[in-house]
Amino acid sequence: MVFAVAIAAIASACGTSKPGSTFPAPDGGGSSGGDDTTGDGSVINFGDSGMQHDSGGGTQPPKGCDSSCPAAGGTCTNNSCILTENPGGVSSTVQGQLQAGGSGDSTFAWQYPYDKTVFPRGLISPTMQFAGVAPSAIYVHITCASLDYNGYFSPTAAGPIRLALPAATWTAITNAASGPTDPLVVQVTKIAGGSVAGPISESWPIAQGSLRGTIYYETYGSALAGGLGSVGIMEIQPGAKQPTVLKKGCGNVCHTASADGSTLVAATSLLGSAAYDLQTNVSTINAAANEHYTYGGLYPDGTFEMSATHYRTWISAPSRLYDTKTETNIPALGWDSVITNGGTTAFSPDGKQIAFVHEDENPRTIAAMDFSVGNHSFSNLVDIATDPSNSLAWPAFTPDGKWVIFQEEPSSSGAAFETDGGNHGDLYFTEVASKTVARLDSVDGYTGSGTQATYLPASDPDLSFAPTVLPEAVGGYFWIVFTSHRSYGNTLASMAPGNDGTADELGQLWVAAFDLSPTAGHDASHPAFYLDGQEQTADNLRGFWVLPPCEQNGGACTTGDQCCNGFCRPDGDGGPLECVSPPGGCSNEYELCTTAADCCNTSDQCINGRCAQPAAQ
Repeated sequence: MVFAVAIAAIASACGTSKPGSTFPAPDGGGSSGGDDTTGDGSVINFGDSGMQHDSGGGTQPPKGCDSSCPAAGGTCTNNSCILTENPGGVSSTVQGQLQAGGSGDSTFAWQYPYDKTVFPRGLISPTMQFAGVAPSAIYVHITCASLDYNGYFSPTAAGPIRLALPAATWTAITNAASGPTDPLVVQVTKIAGGSVAGPISESWPIAQGSLRGTIYYETYGSALAGGLGSVGIMEIQPGAKQPTVLKKGCGNVCHTASADGSTLVAATSLLGSAAYDLQTNVSTINAAANEHYTYGGLYPDGTFEMSATHYRTWISAPSRLYDTKTETNIPALGWDSVITNGGTTAFSPDGKQIAFVHEDENPRTIAAMDFSVGNHSFSNLVDIATDPSNSLAWPAFTPDGKWVIFQEEPSSSGAAFETDGGNHGDLYFTEVASKTVARLDSVDGYTGSGTQATYLPASDPDLSFAPTVLPEAVGGYFWIVFTSHRSYGNTLASMAPGNDGTADELGQLWVAAFDLSPTAGHDASHPAFYLDGQEQTADNLRGFWVLPPCEQNGGACTTGDQCCNGFCRPDGDGGPLECVSPPGGCSNEYELCTTAADCCNTSDQCINGRCAQPAAQ
């Protein structure tokens, strides 16, 4: 069965269409053609949601009121941002009615985002989506200790209720928020035919940092890659309005990328694969007349990879270590004589561990081993997650190497590890040390542990697949990107069909925060948010999140993780920030460290060799 599924996957990439959905793109990014205008005449559109211009890399604006507030038209009063705008031209009389609230529409309810979603800075404003009678005006009131925002909007088109805040407004709002102890309280009220409904309220904690890096994902039916029947690998940065085509054409799927953003490996055809240099315009490093690179687990610096077996590949050779440039087999002490078949292999961001499907044992087990790069040796084989009735796959380490996120899918599904075609799956995590496993209830859409009850508006949990993790901590959290076929508010239906009518053919990428210091066996995740900018009329899956290639000394930077030597400081004359050699003394956030004692901020942690904000509280 696995053999048949693997062939079908590559065969589809060489001609069989896997189209996207016919649903319109919402206001706020995600249109197939990249046009900044939004809506199609069937959607109630409010405001705009252009790309944010955060400093990137987790740089933290001061808590309270900063320059982004007056830039958005607000004022700073007692270190609070006071911001009122009326882009909808709502009259003062109607404003008063909205402020007074009412109960005129019992169907008025949030559909997206979800309550308690953790948002980082530096993203496109989320497109708020609601059920209910179409309004003539909407009032948005957002508060936290250092913010009082009042916005009045009128629809520009008929249809489902969707609202995205102006770009400058969203930047000012997220910069004013000070973290999970003081979340944004978002209250929305509407009026229709003189009848007022609301406010309905949610709270959104704002992580004190901006996500960066690149997400590489495979796509089917992308308008940018050629439309119906097209396949390819795309790249998108958090906050971007649309993706860029990286590779397209027959077989260019089934990829992984190195944590440092230097290297990508992928299939090229039914019987071929290749390695690419992401630092030199995706030039080919090596092309192989076999599947050694297909879904190979790359070492963090991309110099070698552990080939994957069985899932999405059908090589007769065992899983082995290969030099990325030459495809030369590297003898691996402790692996070659122990492991034959390792599925969906993945190194930890620090390169000291590897996780994989322990296929020699059964496809229902995730195993891990220690790795020493000096002599390419593996040791301490241990099964860290096993389920007697479900298939496990796609392990991904957190940046500290202590936890592994993975997908669990019923073995009764039509094809193991598939993300569409009516298949179901949830994300789980396990502690490497204790081998304690728990479901990521909040990510998957459940209300709590041990229950199938869901908070998702379309009641469609267990549609989460193929996780990866950003290889650094940002804003007091780790960050998971995964594929889901759940509904996206009132924009995309649950398990949406493709353009040819085939059911459940429209996966999309979602992102969720994961606590830095979880308790083993207890959910440490938060509700996910939709990754704006991706094409909503394409099937997008297997987002592989990596850091951008580092800058050499003298290169421009905002934080030390952008620098090959690990430090970003003002130049010798106190000028702009640039990458420098280790300057001595303590390390700022995102700069190199060996232990937490190396960090200038005494509350910082040292995670994967970088100073990081402490766990969000």
